[in-house]
Amino acid sequence: MKVKTLLENAVRHLENARTILKEKGKKEGRFYTDDKYVSLAGHAAYRGVLLALNELMKQHGISKRTRKNVDDYRDFIAKQDRKMLNYFNAIYNIFHLDMGYDGIGEYKSVNSAFECAEELIEWVNKRLK
Repeated sequence: MKVKTLLENAVRHLENARTILKEKGKKEGRFYTDDKYVSLAGHAAYRGVLLALNELMKQHGISKRTRKNVDDYRDFIAKQDRKMLNYFNAIYNIFHLDMGYDGIGEYKSVNSAFECAEELIEWVNKRLK
């Protein structure tokens, strides 16, 4: 698959997550309340970020075939750009842990995680060219 297509796929995952929250997340006050759809959106968004990072790691000689854990991503990003590590940690905590596992979605935190994800994907995009 071409790099451009992979990054488009990463962004598509983010858009799918937004759509899930908008259409089925049931926002009440400051929180999305339907934990099933919050979880689905969190997993979709986090996967989008990982797709982009996997492509960058592949170009740096880190095999795509091996299953990576969060520390593999953290170590790689830390060597590239410490600021982006903060973005990744926010993405991991909000999308993967809070939303994906706990089904908790505080509106401002979720929006902040989407902003971090967009910045991280853009950062990957610049390094792939």
